[in-house]
Amino acid sequence: MPEVGAGRKAVRVGLMIVNAAVDLLLPTVVLVALAPTGLSAAVLLSIGGTLLAGKAIGGQTGYGRFRWRLALLAGLAPTAAILGCHAAGLGDVPSMVAGSVVLGVIVLADVGLGRRRARTGGGADVGLGRRPGRSEGGVDVFALVVLVEVLAGVVLTSISGDARFVLARVSLYLAIGGLVILASAWAERPLMRTALKPVAAKGEPAREEAFERAWVNSRKFRALYRAMTAGLGGVLIVDAVLRAVIIYSQPAGAVVESSLTSQLPLVVLIAGWFAAGRGLAVPRAERILEAELARAPAGPEPPVPAATKPR
Repeated sequence: MPEVGAGRKAVRVGLMIVNAAVDLLLPTVVLVALAPTGLSAAVLLSIGGTLLAGKAIGGQTGYGRFRWRLALLAGLAPTAAILGCHAAGLGDVPSMVAGSVVLGVIVLADVGLGRRRARTGGGADVGLGRRPGRSEGGVDVFALVVLVEVLAGVVLTSISGDARFVLARVSLYLAIGGLVILASAWAERPLMRTALKPVAAKGEPAREEAFERAWVNSRKFRALYRAMTAGLGGVLIVDAVLRAVIIYSQPAGAVVESSLTSQLPLVVLIAGWFAAGRGLAVPRAERILEAELARAPAGPEPPVPAATKPR
């Protein structure tokens, strides 16, 4: 059983790293790969951002709950709108706005379908798949956040078609995400508590129950998960500022260089946050969890055989 738990933990950590790498590098990869097409850097970065938004809307990867059809629709339909409008001669800014509008319509339709099925007893399933984390009868908060970002993108791309401006939009998204994560650090269920509980439990019900008891009984246990959550939020906010500074310190024509260079602070900050969490916070939390597991409440006494019952 320990080997199975360790293997499952390694897979989860690997998936988190791959997922973060894709989120960081996808727009730049699209920019470099499609550079020979002659499209402007602003349009190419918008396509990369659209594909990344499609991946985000699809949900959580690696757990059998990713909505591939919705992700493909949300990624390819806006891209087709961008390319189609550009081929029709509408220019960079109108083409990018068109892609954002199409993506916004898809997100709204997904939210509407989810709410309608919830009202009719269909639960969280929608025609294009299931959204992890959507509560029955509730609103898909994650999809609404994506929609807000899409609408912000429509406004921002209408202001300027400067490729650096489009590239710097990532800073806005990172800042929003950092603020949300930072705020969750003081909520009942901080982000890292939710994210790391399955890893700490290792699929064992006894460890999961011990985790819940430790969360209630140990102030230090709660503080460790709150600190990891606040640290991640702080990392994203700091990176958002540094990313914007780096991008605008480079010439407008050096978009590829700016895109690659602007990734470095986040790599360094995330590495430092991960090392601090893995080397300091996680071992201490594990010791508290193991101590709570050792103090597991005794189960019900076994029944006394009939032959030994007092007469």
